[in-house]
Amino acid sequence: MYIPEIPKNSLKERIETIVGYSKELSDEFFEFEEPLSDTEIADWENKNDIKIPDSYKEWLHFSRRATLGSGAADFYEPDEFIVDNDEKPVGIPDECVVIGELGGWGVSVCFYKETGEIMYIDHDDECRDLDFGDILDWVIDRLEGCM
Repeated sequence: MYIPEIPKNSLKERIETIVGYSKELSDEFFEFEEPLSDTEIADWENKNDIKIPDSYKEWLHFSRRATLGSGAADFYEPDEFIVDNDEKPVGIPDECVVIGELGGWGVSVCFYKETGEIMYIDHDDECRDLDFGDILDWVIDRLEGCM
């Protein structure tokens, strides 16, 4: 299993915990891809006229795309973000960008285009005012339940 270099940012400890679980649990359920550069992130932002929240950029500096655990989470790279309203899962506000999913049962991780506020939407229930570290905390709790 490929594990990118862990960046020295606010997500460092959470990423180290997830990587540790990936080594303890079956490697086949974890996939990390190479990180994105600041230039690649800026190019996507400029092309789409959307600013990616800083806390998710910190994750992208670790892995551009990732699958964590057996359905614990999938996080998308910018080219996979769901921006088009016709492609979004039911219940996702038009002004949101979908950047991943939790739990494998349709919980979407999103951010508001205008504010960068990260949230997750579980069908019609919203949990707002998060940063990406809060999402990783949820994933870590789920992975701990697998130990």
